[in-house]
Amino acid sequence: MESNIEKAIDDIKLDTVEDRIETAQKLNSALSMEQFSATLDAWASKFTPEYMEELSHKCYDDDRNYPENFSNWFYHIKDFGYFKCANVIANQIFTWEETEAFRHTDMFDEVDWNKINKILEPTLDKMDKYRIYNIKNGCFSNKFDFKTCNATKDNLAKQLWKINYRSAELETGGYTELVVRENIPYIASVTPTIYNGMPLREELRVFYNMDKQEIEYIEDYWKYKYCEPYISSMTDKIIFNWFHNKLETRKVQHRERLQELKDIIYDNIHTLKFDGELKGIWSIDFMYVDDATSYSGLWLIDMARGFRSAYWNVDKLTYSTRKKMIEEMKNGR
Repeated sequence: MESNIEKAIDDIKLDTVEDRIETAQKLNSALSMEQFSATLDAWASKFTPEYMEELSHKCYDDDRNYPENFSNWFYHIKDFGYFKCANVIANQIFTWEETEAFRHTDMFDEVDWNKINKILEPTLDKMDKYRIYNIKNGCFSNKFDFKTCNATKDNLAKQLWKINYRSAELETGGYTELVVRENIPYIASVTPTIYNGMPLREELRVFYNMDKQEIEYIEDYWKYKYCEPYISSMTDKIIFNWFHNKLETRKVQHRERLQELKDIIYDNIHTLKFDGELKGIWSIDFMYVDDATSYSGLWLIDMARGFRSAYWNVDKLTYSTRKKMIEEMKNGR
């Protein structure tokens, strides 16, 4: 007959925080202190090298299929129309074996950089030795520590490793690919920076219904009440307050500019064309550039499914969209 301990081990689940709490409670009730070590050994025996490799393959496949990966949405855009987009220098998709090489150690000083640079050769061959590029993995750029987003041919491997390390901490996904894009310049005397070098510009998050081909609603990406409490640097706080006209020295009125940009987006969103493969509501991020003449305009910089995005709010969706969602839920879709 199966013991309480054996049953507790068989029932172990670690997928969510709730699972982990429930598992701990079951083990606590099933074990005596004397049994604790033996139980851990029995549990650990399940995690064989073969099991871990199978799990790693599954994680790789899940990441490749993740809709937020750059390669899974960017190439569904067929025409940017009115809007601008940074040139994509490279979008390298890694094999499972290559991702294992990246994750061989979590100690920066122990990484085999020659091996990593060998993996990155297809991308490095496309990069100019004297240019600075903007980089990210498939889903994550680590923009809140912006110095890691900029890379040269010489330090690409180390910058990507730092991005992937932080990405793993935050469980963002995207480690199976690399994106290298042209760097959009800024004029330091006009545009201040926060987050270790990120130019602070007006950005808007557009919640766009792919099925209806229309906008549901638009949010200020840098919404004051949402962002300001999480800015730890006092210098960044001062700049952020200036940006939002909490200080009187900024000539541009943030709210007025936002409204002007919203009007432009509503008037021109029909020129942004997709191939019909993306479904549902997606967030589309636009950044406004006005300090570098040849780069002036609204730039499409990122996309994600709406429900995965900050500022997702079902109550702001149009009535017809909410009605359709309720009907689909009733039908089990």
